[in-house]
Amino acid sequence: MPKAQPPSSSPKVATKTLTAKRLQTENRALKQKNEMLTRRNHELELICQSFLSINSSLDLDRVLATILEVIRALFGAVGSSIWLKDPKSGEVVCQQAAGFQRNVVKGWRLSPGEGIAGWVSSYGERVILPDTRKDMRHFRQVADTMQVELRSLISVPMRVKGAVIGALQVVDKQVGRFDESHVDVLEALSDASATAIENAQLFKRANREIAERKRAEKKLKASEKELKEKGNALEEVNTALNVLLKSREEDQLQMEAVIVANVKDLVNPFLEKLSRSQLDEKQAVYVEIIQTNISNIVSPFMRQIPMKFFDLTPAEIQIADLVRKNKTTKEIAALLNTSAKTIEAHRNRLRKKLGLTNQPIQLRDYLMTLV
Repeated sequence: MPKAQPPSSSPKVATKTLTAKRLQTENRALKQKNEMLTRRNHELELICQSFLSINSSLDLDRVLATILEVIRALFGAVGSSIWLKDPKSGEVVCQQAAGFQRNVVKGWRLSPGEGIAGWVSSYGERVILPDTRKDMRHFRQVADTMQVELRSLISVPMRVKGAVIGALQVVDKQVGRFDESHVDVLEALSDASATAIENAQLFKRANREIAERKRAEKKLKASEKELKEKGNALEEVNTALNVLLKSREEDQLQMEAVIVANVKDLVNPFLEKLSRSQLDEKQAVYVEIIQTNISNIVSPFMRQIPMKFFDLTPAEIQIADLVRKNKTTKEIAALLNTSAKTIEAHRNRLRKKLGLTNQPIQLRDYLMTLV
């Protein structure tokens, strides 16, 4: 009787095989998840570090360079760039670029809505292009100038307090290089970058205003110094002029005194002798007219000449001072212990020496006008 053959497989073996395959599949999925989590954790760590780096400086160029260094470390792309709106022209300008031929891109200007960066800056929406050949918004002139074709591109708006100030852009030569996860990371960076850029711009503007204010203050101080020097020079000139004027007044006064003295010494004595000589009536009138006219000529000078120039005696000066103090003849006689007739004689001589003979003016009033 022949032996029975064992079955080729049993239900237990099939079950074990299926379980092993399922475990292998789950392990692979778990490994992928762990790798993704590890990568994600690494990205988050880099993002946190980048936030600290981006906000650690207020120098605009350094802030822009730090942002692009962070993007390059996270994405490993060919190039990245930061585009900011020009508030004066409305254009979008590449303020900083990193990677392949960055000097070609830096400083490039796009009209509002032109190119992906211009479009994102104008409409405030993010853009991901797996292939730039399939989107008409892509500005090819930059690529033509660089002599290389950039096939993948992502660009996200940069906002400050809700207003779009520009775009943050990453490019690569490989088609389909970026996905939505890259866009999410770039958007997270753009928010922090926009705030850091605004702070750096405000700081730069403040420094510029401070420098301008310092220059203005320096210029003002220089002007004040110059005005002070001019004022001192003018004061010195004014002092010199005052000295000259005073000297001129003294010279003029001296000259007038000489004129008066010459008239008194060289003219009046002879006129007095002539008036006391034997003259007919007509000649006497002529002599009197001459005396009056000469008195009128020198009287303006005499009003400006101190009493010492009138050749007064000490007694006459004393009596003149008392007359000027409104003392009467009797009061003066009592003060000087003399007679009223003597005082009256002195008063007449004073009028004569002062050129007041036959003049309708009180002696005291005239004395009050003398210096």
